[in-house]
Amino acid sequence: MEQGLVEIRYNTMTTASTESFKVLRTNLIYSEGVQVITMTSVLPNEGKTIASFNLAKSFAQINKRVLLIDADLRKGSLKRFFTVRHKVAGLSEALSRQSGQIIEETTIPNLDIVFAGKIPPNPTELLSGEIFENIINRLRNAYDYIIIDTPPMNAAMDAAIIGRVTDGVVLVVRNDFVKKQDLKRVKLQLERNGARVIGSVLNRVKKDQVDYKNYGYEYYYEEK
Repeated sequence: MEQGLVEIRYNTMTTASTESFKVLRTNLIYSEGVQVITMTSVLPNEGKTIASFNLAKSFAQINKRVLLIDADLRKGSLKRFFTVRHKVAGLSEALSRQSGQIIEETTIPNLDIVFAGKIPPNPTELLSGEIFENIINRLRNAYDYIIIDTPPMNAAMDAAIIGRVTDGVVLVVRNDFVKKQDLKRVKLQLERNGARVIGSVLNRVKKDQVDYKNYGYEYYYEEK
């Protein structure tokens, strides 16, 4: 495989959102035993992938060694933030034992990435197997933080499966987009499947609009 850096394509942070991600980052740093974090949402288009990318970038900016994993094997989205000039394998290739070379170094200092890879016929089965858990456990020794972007819960239960082997799940919530009863239902689904919900991330919201409670810490940014 040709070697080379994966280049960041564009900056997703405004000044306001940069400060908000610092708040989120600080909350996670002081959350006990949180190193590997699952990011999910109830519905598509709630800003989950952007939040995952910006959170990983925020940790990298304080010299933490960070790995960002695209675990949406059905519709990986992280590639849109990067320009890839060489052939890469992804998570699906690792889970199906087609490749062991899946970690890519990016042009953002301290940030590496694993792309989703080719769409497999059995993503849930691959993520449920021992190989995924073994990969995560091995990577814990190499990184300070691992951020895992997963499909929305209305599309698949993958986030709940992944959440079992990570230290916590963060729910990304788009303001005036998802119903609170649906958010509560998804939170309960995650917990019943053995995942630990550690907080919610609210985007496209102003602080005086907040009406979500009891989801751990609350973080706000207005997505442009």
